[in-house]
Amino acid sequence: MPFRTASLAVVSISLLAAAIPSAPAQDEQASLKDLESIGSALSSPDHRPVHIIYVHGINQVGAGDSSLLRDSICKELHLCDPSDWKYAGSEFPDKGEFAPGAAPPRLYYLGEPVWADEEQWEAAAPFVAHYVIRLKRYPAPLVVDEINWWPLVLALKCEHVVRSEASLAGANKDLLQVCSEKSAQDPGDLGRFYPWLSVSEADRLAKMPARAVAINRNLKNGLEDWGFSDAMIGVGPLSEIIRDGLRQLMIKSASFDPSGTDSSARMRYDWKSQLSSGNATDQTFIGVTHSLGSYLLFNTLNLEDIPPEAAAAQSLSAAQSETMDEDRAVQYIFERMSLVYFFANQLLLLEFTDVQGLPTEAVATPHAAGAPAPSTRHFSDLVSRWSQYRQAYQKRTLGDKAVPQNAVHIVAWSDPSDLLTWRMPKIGDVVVLNLYAHNATHWFWLYESPTGAHDNYAKNMAVLRVMFPKH
Repeated sequence: MPFRTASLAVVSISLLAAAIPSAPAQDEQASLKDLESIGSALSSPDHRPVHIIYVHGINQVGAGDSSLLRDSICKELHLCDPSDWKYAGSEFPDKGEFAPGAAPPRLYYLGEPVWADEEQWEAAAPFVAHYVIRLKRYPAPLVVDEINWWPLVLALKCEHVVRSEASLAGANKDLLQVCSEKSAQDPGDLGRFYPWLSVSEADRLAKMPARAVAINRNLKNGLEDWGFSDAMIGVGPLSEIIRDGLRQLMIKSASFDPSGTDSSARMRYDWKSQLSSGNATDQTFIGVTHSLGSYLLFNTLNLEDIPPEAAAAQSLSAAQSETMDEDRAVQYIFERMSLVYFFANQLLLLEFTDVQGLPTEAVATPHAAGAPAPSTRHFSDLVSRWSQYRQAYQKRTLGDKAVPQNAVHIVAWSDPSDLLTWRMPKIGDVVVLNLYAHNATHWFWLYESPTGAHDNYAKNMAVLRVMFPKH
């Protein structure tokens, strides 16, 4: 009996210890104390607005992935009430291949078009949802610009992955409902839904026998089929379509004015006049990305600008003019962004598809009518471009004052038990901090929920304390 009591005590203490969030560990000698954070940006003496450019990762179902972070700021840090967040509307891309009534891009999967008609293509449009709040003890407004690219991959996943998996491992009834649901517009103006599967077919698939054991089937249907397939889609030819959509959404985010009186997302901030200005920072941007989102955020950057003489001569085509506007909006945001938080980044894995030095085809021009070629913009070059933007901006605004040697930072968070995260390597002169935290309970150091390990970064107190150091 004493042995049994002692054993139970040891188990209880082990479980309790496993459930308590630990302080973040890091694998290099870099200090967090001088690092800008969301909290320090909100404390700026000029009360400038702070935008979080939030890009979700794999495994997304519908809008609202930023809600975990927004709610945690309120509930965990006690800086607000969740109801204090004001939804200020959503905006969709509307140029080039995303123009109203445009024909779908000519992309095919196993010989079948990805989008069969204009109705399907319109339903696939990505969008940005804007949320605004004023937190306790911080004078500046906080904006979350939630970039939603998940609609672009629904056709492939619903028609090919979900349908096929029902016959193999067994159906996921929740995903069948998502894939067969239709409404002209979601009640919250959050995305457009289309019945990629008919209701009758979804019902038929839901009744098929489950051939895989329950735990394996759920992991395969969810994290692998619905989630990891996003990574494969995101680095293939569809990446150029996603890129074009996200670049247009960057214009919407740069134009959003949290101080405006219009309650819709159609507020307009004159960011173009600030782009060439030598004034102090008018707005601050901080990136928060989850898994594949880090790759997609930086993929919005161009490595080559349109020559000034061509722009000055007003000899640009409509497509070139649109590209220049997108370039300028992306430049505006990245110039004012010194910090990006990566949750569960997948860079090391994704870059295997883009090894430098191999023969590549030329990248298609944005908004091309045909299927675009795979991207040849290597991640290291894109991050270096960000650093160049930031340093040029600091020289322009600070004049003769010294410019910090390391102008941009990446804080890469990983749960070591997360199946879909990798360590972030050093890139150029960018300061990279790899931090580790546990997002879910460890069971005797043998098991941690794969979905909890991958999904719970935004509510982990160790993570939140780095983003808001004083709390």
